[in-house]
Amino acid sequence: MPIPLFGDENVLKNKTKKEVLAEKILEMIFTGLLRDGDVLPSERELANTFSVSRETVRGSLGVISEFGLLNISHGAKTTINRSPELLQTCQSLLPSLSDLEVNNYNIDTVFETRKIIERAVVRKATLNIDASGIKALRVLLEQQEKLFDQPVHFQLSDKQFHRIIAECVPNEILNNYVQELYSYGLQFRRVVLSVEGSIEKSYHEHMMIFRALENRDPDRAEEMMINHLNSVYDTTLIAMKNRNGFG
Repeated sequence: MPIPLFGDENVLKNKTKKEVLAEKILEMIFTGLLRDGDVLPSERELANTFSVSRETVRGSLGVISEFGLLNISHGAKTTINRSPELLQTCQSLLPSLSDLEVNNYNIDTVFETRKIIERAVVRKATLNIDASGIKALRVLLEQQEKLFDQPVHFQLSDKQFHRIIAECVPNEILNNYVQELYSYGLQFRRVVLSVEGSIEKSYHEHMMIFRALENRDPDRAEEMMINHLNSVYDTTLIAMKNRNGFG
């Protein structure tokens, strides 16, 4: 079972690891997971999060910076450039972003769908996950435990957590749905994760899911995933209402 970001050689085809990672980061910028002015984690931290080499990370960031979407300078932290004009650049570089329409749906529709899909995915993952998958999740959670005051890095890691679980199930359609549904309302998740204690809460929810996977307990894994998604739904809905002046 492939765990690293580039484990599926059939997906790679003629693309290099650098190009695939660059596309992932472009998607994160486009969906709002990465926002204007965000400071990216270090090369080493990104390499650990995405299970790739620092050389691959460096090359990917270099590709994106050529189009003005990143500020990279020697001895300084790398930051995101995100504006309406640059979002158009994202679309021109990665036309598939135009098909990312999940934000056109309301929150209830999206989370109802997400719960249906991810509860099935985590049950299957409990039966399919191997030692390398367990190790990948454990390493990720060890990183997350140190990120309670780093919402940008935590969101990158959070996306990876859900992706690793999805890739334990050899079903490309389900995997694509998990990834697209995750992209819903990310600008509001950033508001939520800025609230003290919210990252720690999410981390503990991840730990409960992980323990169920480790114990090969599909019923418990499903229960913990639903609890986690309900928590994400509740906090995202509050953030959306506050932003729009309701409630």
